[in-house]
Amino acid sequence: MNSQTTAAALATIIGLAVAAYAFAYVSLADTYKAESQVLKIETKAPVVQATPIVKGPVVRELPAPEK
Repeated sequence: MNSQTTAAALATIIGLAVAAYAFAYVSLADTYKAESQVLKIETKAPVVQATPIVKGPVVRELPAPEK
């Protein structure tokens, strides 16, 4: 076996190991994610009173100054 064949074999083994780990990690993460979504749906947020929207300064019409 020359060095290229050895490198190709090691790259294949490492690639398969990384792919297997990634597949297992994603499968477990999806499982936990689904359970957390169910818990989030069951909990209700407290009711918060809405405050009026501030639109900016109020411009009032003033009487014209007398001459």
